[in-house]
Amino acid sequence: MKSDPLSPIPSPLSHQWRQVRVNLVPPVIFLAVLCLTVWLWGRNLASPVLMGSAEGQEAEVASPKVGRLAQLNVKLYQEVTVGQPIAVIEAVDPAVLSNNLAVIRAEMELIRVEAGYRAGDRVRYSQFELEFMLRRVDLALQRLAMPLAQLELSRTEALLKEQIAAQADYDIAKLKADQSEAQVKETEQTIAAAEKSLSKLNPELANEDAAFVRAKLAIQEQKLRLAEAEFHPIVLTAPISGRISKLAKQPGATVAANEAIVTIADPKVDRILGFIGQPLRLEPKVGTTVEIRSRNAKRTVGKSHVTHVGPRVELFNAPLRVRGMGSAQERGLPILMEVPAGMELRPGELVDIFFVKDS
Repeated sequence: MKSDPLSPIPSPLSHQWRQVRVNLVPPVIFLAVLCLTVWLWGRNLASPVLMGSAEGQEAEVASPKVGRLAQLNVKLYQEVTVGQPIAVIEAVDPAVLSNNLAVIRAEMELIRVEAGYRAGDRVRYSQFELEFMLRRVDLALQRLAMPLAQLELSRTEALLKEQIAAQADYDIAKLKADQSEAQVKETEQTIAAAEKSLSKLNPELANEDAAFVRAKLAIQEQKLRLAEAEFHPIVLTAPISGRISKLAKQPGATVAANEAIVTIADPKVDRILGFIGQPLRLEPKVGTTVEIRSRNAKRTVGKSHVTHVGPRVELFNAPLRVRGMGSAQERGLPILMEVPAGMELRPGELVDIFFVKDS
């Protein structure tokens, strides 16, 4: 006679849950983490075809001549617009200009002595013309002294505000500046009146000797005009609108010809520059579709296309992928791309570039 089979012993729910946690949960969590890692890697950390940088317009403000930076009207990171005065350059050292004018005056006096001027009408016009040019030399010297007096007044006023200079020093500086300005205005009026008087005289009354004198005076006239042109300060203006990114000089510094004084950078990005390093893994063409990915905390992705391809392989600084390792020089083919619509980038920002296969 067979005995009845024993009924299975029931397992408690806690034991069954333990079996699930031990045998099923770890593989499920592992697969979920693996899938998430692959997804994140492909979305954020996938190695791009190449890296590029966002670029905007940048311009340098430089002096066309050697001189002294007399005035700087901007500060670092200040917004400027096209045509805004940036700096004032004194094109010539005041001492050099003063000596040049003194030489011209001495040469004119020599002409007066050599010509042997008499009171007669035959050389009166040339004599008046010489006097007129001498007054112009005086005016140039007075104009040279006026900005120096005004600069001294500004410096004394600043020291007075900081309670370094006395009120008497400020009053003396202001008096000198006012006297210099009044002297220039008075001389300008005198020269204007003399010019009207000269226009009424007839230079044809002079004889051959007077013509020779006039030829010498014409040479001095050109020298004087050159000195007057060099006297006028040069006002440098902003070639583009943007923000001051670098100040290379301070007021009072000597400036060489074509030496950058201020650098202006446009905060707007107008292109993306990338380099395809050697060996060239692909041959880019104008119109090729690319995908641009930013490197901000919040990644943005946009579609663009290649607008220009460089004509030759160039040397460029490639940022290393290892954080803190700086950059290394490599050779690559440059390409330019448009900025995707709606993507906010800053000049100099690195982006990842992927080439998209056209369907």
